[in-house]
Amino acid sequence: MSDITGEAAAISAETDKQGQAERDFARLKTVAFQHGGAATAVLALWLSLVGSISEDASFLVQLVAVGSGFFGGSLLAFLAHEWGHFAGARISGAISPVLKERRSFFMFNFKTAQNTRSQFLAMSIGGPTGNWLLVLIVLLALPWGSLAHAALLATVLGVAINVCVFEFPVIARVSHGSDPAETVEARLQETRGQGLQSNFGLMTGALVFVLLALL
Repeated sequence: MSDITGEAAAISAETDKQGQAERDFARLKTVAFQHGGAATAVLALWLSLVGSISEDASFLVQLVAVGSGFFGGSLLAFLAHEWGHFAGARISGAISPVLKERRSFFMFNFKTAQNTRSQFLAMSIGGPTGNWLLVLIVLLALPWGSLAHAALLATVLGVAINVCVFEFPVIARVSHGSDPAETVEARLQETRGQGLQSNFGLMTGALVFVLLALL
């Protein structure tokens, strides 16, 4: 009798696990569609502005082009960062379910207490990796020579640097034995209220934009 009960419990657990996996995949498809649509819309608008800008374009057109690079770049950088974290978590096999109810573009819950230190590190490294891959795409795959491109490149580069400024101390401390959750919270406290001291990427991006605009 106990064997039958145990077997039934195992079947029930396996069925529940399969159901969770199916729900997670369904949520992932929804998020991918939403984020993909947002990224496509941003790039379509940006490319249309790049195609319409000429040397004698009005100040308003140039201003809109710069705005598309800044706001579009910020959105793309956030998406690249979040998907980088998610990819790192999933590649490492970490428990990281896609959220049922999402706020902003945050898409998954990394179960820090249930995952290993190496899985946390893989997830953490994935974020900056996603940002720098985006920088390479902007550098190598998009047309140069406009204020729109200067603004886009400066923005994604600035965000990538800021991400590293925040994430690398966390990665280093956790690698040397610190508790992941406590380390993240401590890092948030360290960077709160620092202003420009924690925005080296912002200053670098502004400098890159000015230099590209003058060339």
